[in-house]
Amino acid sequence: MMFDPQLRAKGAELRAAVRGLADTLLAHEAASGTRKRARKEADAAKFYVAVEALACNLILLKATGSNAKLAVPRSHAVIWQGNAVLGQHFLTAIALLSAMGLIAEGRRGYRISDRSKMPSLIESREHLADYLPFTPPEWRAIHRIDDPVLVILKGGKDENGNAATIAHRETARSKKFTNQVRSINGFLRDADIEVAGQDDSGLSLGRDGQIIAPHRRSLRRIFNNGTWLHGGRLAGGFWMSMERTERPRIRIDGQRAAEVDYGQLFPRLAYVRAGAPQPEGDLYDVFGSGTGRDGCKKLMNALLFSKGPLKNWPEDTHRHFPDGINLRTAVEMLVAKHAPIAHLFAKGLGFQLMRIESDMLIEVLTELASAGVTALPLHDAVLVAKSNAGVAQETMGAVFRRWSRSPCAIVSVKFHQ
Repeated sequence: MMFDPQLRAKGAELRAAVRGLADTLLAHEAASGTRKRARKEADAAKFYVAVEALACNLILLKATGSNAKLAVPRSHAVIWQGNAVLGQHFLTAIALLSAMGLIAEGRRGYRISDRSKMPSLIESREHLADYLPFTPPEWRAIHRIDDPVLVILKGGKDENGNAATIAHRETARSKKFTNQVRSINGFLRDADIEVAGQDDSGLSLGRDGQIIAPHRRSLRRIFNNGTWLHGGRLAGGFWMSMERTERPRIRIDGQRAAEVDYGQLFPRLAYVRAGAPQPEGDLYDVFGSGTGRDGCKKLMNALLFSKGPLKNWPEDTHRHFPDGINLRTAVEMLVAKHAPIAHLFAKGLGFQLMRIESDMLIEVLTELASAGVTALPLHDAVLVAKSNAGVAQETMGAVFRRWSRSPCAIVSVKFHQ
């Protein structure tokens, strides 16, 4: 489980328990003589919030009932990045918890390169239950505050596929983006969102190592390639790291969820960019009768993102095509079917289309929130309560028509059973 520095105690009982734990750690530090001078008031406050975040993470980890350990940051690149929880006070809190036998530290992590690295791991020990509510773990007494930075600008990906965050100067545009995300987060914070079965079976971990819990609903917006014109997708919600097969467990306003999504959005936005009429039918159905549709979808999106002709099949694409179809033939078929936008292929347009997609979703979420409808974003889709599927579908269709000036908006609804 990846450490989340934004977790805090929500209930008064847990806050008191965390305070008692922090006082005990400071008393141990004083008795051991490892620190000679008393902390300044500001430094003491940082220490308490570090203990609070660690305690909340360990309680949630306990609630998973798994053998997973907590991956905590120790590298200077992360520790000194400006988050109030992280810093020397955070490392001191871990050291004191370990010295008192309340946690066990695994092998220290290392980072030789992006391909050769290992996180530092910790786990709670039996006596930590003397200070924190572990039996059972009171995970509903924990909430998550907003990330300190709601709008993130990342550079281009390196050879390992990683993109570093870029410091940016605040402008009227970036402030507008931040205010939009803050407004959406404010609405979601008070929304009725649950995951069925968690009180009986406990919590689980998502694909990204983050906890699947209904309090994790604070979003942030991420732009790419060092420009505000690329990307802009929302990230951070628990539902985004759930397996698709697990999403039917989500309850919104006490109801099962419906997934309302734009069909073939990227190619349709490419038609908008080309100033061409929207074609009828399934844009990915090149062969007819749905044959090879998934492969055509992957290949077409790869053509929209690539800068230059494709030299190899995109990953997990070739197997979807009929036998005997090579890459050149498949590309020629897509070019023939979509001649009005073929000149946009291999021009690196994808991240610009993603920016339009994300702007549209921000607009959809804002309008639905104004109507009192809770919507959880999924890139080109939203999850809403079953009874609100119709209004979500209508809103998404209207937003597409405003952006495209076209009456052709493919918005489908899938009800989770």
